[in-house]
Amino acid sequence: MTFDVSSIPAETARRFDVAVEDGVTIAAYELNDRPIDAPILLWGHANGFSAGSYLPFLQILAEHFHVFAFDVRGQGASSRPPEPLSKTVAFDRFAHDMEGVTNTIQRMAISKPLYFAGHSFSAATMYHLGGNFGFAPWRAVTTFDATMRPSDHQDVMAFYAKRPSMSAGALRRRRFFDTPEAYLEAMSRPHAFGFFASEMLSAHCQATLQRRRDRTNGWELSCPPEIEAATYEAVGRTTAPYDSLARFPVKAHLVGADPAAPGGSWIGQLHEAFAQKLPNGRYTKLTGCGHLMPFQKPKACADIVISMLD
Repeated sequence: MTFDVSSIPAETARRFDVAVEDGVTIAAYELNDRPIDAPILLWGHANGFSAGSYLPFLQILAEHFHVFAFDVRGQGASSRPPEPLSKTVAFDRFAHDMEGVTNTIQRMAISKPLYFAGHSFSAATMYHLGGNFGFAPWRAVTTFDATMRPSDHQDVMAFYAKRPSMSAGALRRRRFFDTPEAYLEAMSRPHAFGFFASEMLSAHCQATLQRRRDRTNGWELSCPPEIEAATYEAVGRTTAPYDSLARFPVKAHLVGADPAAPGGSWIGQLHEAFAQKLPNGRYTKLTGCGHLMPFQKPKACADIVISMLD
C-alpha cells in the first residue's frame, strides 16, 4: 500500500516532480484556480514547513497569479537527500533545486511574466541563486524575513549566538503522533503555533503530517527532525547569500519581522540593512509580527506580494 504524501491535495493543485542533484526528486505544485493569462508566481517555504502549509495564503495569491510552489529537498513530499547531510543539505543544492523547478515551470508556461515570493531560508536561497549564480528570471521579488547570515554585524550575531541552537531544538522535536487531531492539538498550544490564523494552522497541520514511513499505526512529521536540523545548520554555515546581495539584479521588496514582537529575531533586526545592500531593494517592517508573519497575517502579506503587479 502506498500513501499520497503531497503537501497540497490533488483537488487543489496538480503535482509534478522535478529530478535534481543527488538523486533527489522535488515535489512541485501548480494551483488549479487562476485567472486566464495571469503572470506566474513561484512561492518558496520556510524550514520545517511545506508548500501546503501556506495553502490559504497561496489561494489568495491565486486570484491574481498563476501560482506554483514546491517542497524543498527532504521536506514535504520531496525525497530525502543522501548522507552526508552537511553536503546534500546546503545552499548551493537549494539554489540548484530552485533553478530546476523554475526552468520546468518556464517550459510549461512560455512567455508569461515570472515573479517570486518566499519566506525564510527559501527567500535567502533565491537571493543566492540570483547573486552568486546569475539566475534571476524574475520581473520582481518579494521576500519575508529572508534568513541570511551576515558577514558583518558581528555584534548582533554575537548576541544571538548565546541563544539556544535552532538545530538542537529541531532534533528534540516530537516526530510521531497517534492521530492528526493530536498533532493539531499540540501545534495549537501558545508556545507552538497557537498564534497562527486558524485557517493557516489547519493548513500547516494537514500539510506536514503523513502516515508513518514504517507502515505501523500512527503519523509522523513529513520533515524529519534531522533534515530540519541540517537545514538550520546550512543557514548558519555560510554568508554566501548575504554576500551576494550587491550583485542581485532584480527589484526586491524585503519584508522584515518586527524585532520587538514575539518571534522577532536578528533576522528582522538586520533586514533594513539587507535591503540597503541591494541595487534595487526596499524594506518594510511588518509591525507586530514575528518571523512567521505569513501565518499571522496572511491577507496583509498576500497584499504585499500582489503589490508587485502595480
